[in-house]
Amino acid sequence: MRVLIATLLMLTPLTAVADPLCEELWLTRNTVFDRAGYCFGSPLGEAIFDNGDCTTSQPKLSSEGTQVVEMVREVEEEFACKVDASAVKFELDHVFERLVLQDLPVRTGYESACVGYIGPALLLTSGRHPDSPISGEILTGMDIMFEYIPVDGMDFINLGKGEMGWVATSFITPAVCTDIAG
Repeated sequence: MRVLIATLLMLTPLTAVADPLCEELWLTRNTVFDRAGYCFGSPLGEAIFDNGDCTTSQPKLSSEGTQVVEMVREVEEEFACKVDASAVKFELDHVFERLVLQDLPVRTGYESACVGYIGPALLLTSGRHPDSPISGEILTGMDIMFEYIPVDGMDFINLGKGEMGWVATSFITPAVCTDIAG
């Protein structure tokens, strides 16, 4: 089974991940703007962010917010992302869980994996800070996907089913994986 997963990872065409990738990038970029008080005018922006607490159409982004937006735009350009903002929803899973993350991750459009994790249980947190709320747990036997840009010695891991969060990069090394894919 693990060999099958590893093979599928390597053979997955980029077009198969383009739509969910682009939707996630759109959500990440626009979450930065929402947190800065942006008032959305598109149906999709209004549906996701509701404008209930918006204050401006020209928000001032923090330096970290600016960096996240720049990273997102680079990946969106690389994959020629186009999200239909006239729609009122998209197919991305677990939107709410993504919106409440303290620190926003940026997908790379590429992936690798720790297949068959054999280390101790690891807690995922919604932010890169030690006091961030717990948002998931990596357990022995899991396959761990690396799909996001590491930041400050932390990896963002999406385990699926709404469990996602940050963990120190140093905790998941080839030594605690049955195999490495990608």
